[in-house]
Amino acid sequence: MRTLLLALIAALVGALAAVQVTAALRERDAYPRGVMDVMAMHAGALDQALKSRRCVADVTKDHFGMLVTMSGEIPRAFPDLMPDKEFAKFANDAHALDQQIAAEPPKDCAGLQKAMAQIGEHCDQCHRIYR
Repeated sequence: MRTLLLALIAALVGALAAVQVTAALRERDAYPRGVMDVMAMHAGALDQALKSRRCVADVTKDHFGMLVTMSGEIPRAFPDLMPDKEFAKFANDAHALDQQIAAEPPKDCAGLQKAMAQIGEHCDQCHRIYR
């Protein structure tokens, strides 16, 4: 009976420790995940604008602006990866591309489709290596 009680207490303590470790790991990754989630949400909104044929700059410019802001946060979100020259180049190039597109937002659906293809390809290149 004593052994069963000790095993039960050990299992409970182990489960609580596992929950704490999981929460700590999740909290550690919250900002990088948040940056990527916000970028994905705005890219998704741009894709939705393309699908609904609402491709005018008035609809898309705020989303492109947020992509610029969030791509500028990549170095702060992933400080451990910035010493990697390839990752730093991906981050800087993504920000430059977003700035270029946001400075002259596409005026029609063909332009939006081209811009989203460029952004998507750039994201995919980085995510293939660093995801």
